Amino acid sequence: MFWAYGSYVGGRLLVLCSIAILARLLTPADFGLVAIAFTATVILDGITDLSLSQALIVADDEDVERRADTAWTVNMLVAVTLTLATVLFAPAAARFFEADELRTLLPVLAVNFILRAAGTTHFALAQRQIDFRTRTVAEMADVVVRGAVGIGLALAGAGAYSLVGGYLAGSLVLTATLWILLPWRPRVRIRRDDLRAMLGFGGGLTAVGLMSVAISNADYVLIGRELGQTQLGLYTLGYRLPELLILNLAIVAGMVLFPAMVGVARAGLADAFLTSLRYTLVVAAPLAVGLAILAEPLVLVLFGDQWRSSVAVMQVLALFSFAYAIEIPAGTAYKSIGRVDVILMLAVPRTILAVAGILLFVDRGIVAVAVSQAAVAALFAVIGSICAARMLGTGGRRIWRAAWPVLAAAAALGATLWIVTYLIEDPYLCIAAGAALGAPVYLGCLWLVSRDVLEKLWRLAFPDGARGSGG
Repeated sequence: MFWAYGSYVGGRLLVLCSIAILARLLTPADFGLVAIAFTATVILDGITDLSLSQALIVADDEDVERRADTAWTVNMLVAVTLTLATVLFAPAAARFFEADELRTLLPVLAVNFILRAAGTTHFALAQRQIDFRTRTVAEMADVVVRGAVGIGLALAGAGAYSLVGGYLAGSLVLTATLWILLPWRPRVRIRRDDLRAMLGFGGGLTAVGLMSVAISNADYVLIGRELGQTQLGLYTLGYRLPELLILNLAIVAGMVLFPAMVGVARAGLADAFLTSLRYTLVVAAPLAVGLAILAEPLVLVLFGDQWRSSVAVMQVLALFSFAYAIEIPAGTAYKSIGRVDVILMLAVPRTILAVAGILLFVDRGIVAVAVSQAAVAALFAVIGSICAARMLGTGGRRIWRAAWPVLAAAAALGATLWIVTYLIEDPYLCIAAGAALGAPVYLGCLWLVSRDVLEKLWRLAFPDGARGSGG
């Protein structure tokens, strides 16, 4: 967790710095155009891996290396196919979104399929070994190069291509670093028995992944189509901070939890689920509350006044990201016991509701779309957690006992930050005062209502120090 979050925190700070600089060099329309291009490729990216890499994590030790060869070979074949398909698809996408620049932008971005696929299996092998040091170095190299190249191209006047160029450069460095640090080398071969076995596990996850892609990108597609590039650019930037600070945090936690839960006996999974849910809330709740209340000063300080219209979107999407984070422990528990079918059964109605909500509200503007996304995410966060509790043999009362102290502390934090924003108009002073007052209020309240939460976290993080002090 230390290495995973080290990568996350360092990487997100660097990404945030680069976005803050690019937001002042580029226009909302530039961001909107690239968001359209990314949406078109992300939809295809959902099937690149076919979840074969995830299947490696639960494979027996004696089968891993052989199956890794099959996974890598299939990934590369699929990536090449998707690259060619994107090149052919580019003119149709340009007509659909009424953006001629996509004719050239999409084929350039499509190269990313191949760059990422070459390192996907290495990524999974490191995850299986819970070797997040390797992943940390690779991800940090990706972020540094992506930001440097993107800013350099923006200063040179490359416009939307600066974002794409930085992304490709980062992917190249990420894969190269994984190959350097991980000794495994793939052999080009496909064993049918291994492929069949991995698809048995990965096929359901691929279907779930495609539905997740549909949920995550339907808003981009319909906003870009119905409201235009500028509105999509505002929506995209409003999503950026919740994504960086909450969503990616939850995803990183899921990456660590999956191989860890696979190694937990079934009898201990209920406690593992409750523990992971509690500490997900400990981190995600204050971040969501802080973003929702401090959205306006944060946008003005980081991105400038031209992005003020993205404030309301950011406030709503902070709540959406919080609901998404709550789903991670339950989903990870399902995967660890091979119950991909449960994830699939929950994903189908969620996808239908999410897409229907976007279709219904897109004409009312980007804030209405964000509200519909947040409402669906909150509903299924509750449903998923209740289903996991029943399946693992723990009751709803235990979930409430794990959650209420954190929610109470987050409410106290929210009240403090609201008073700060009411009294202080200057955005810089508002952020400084909010950070200075908010953190001690949140931690202090959590200490008062559930001291064991912080004590256990301290002992987990610093076991040697706890033993040495007799703790």
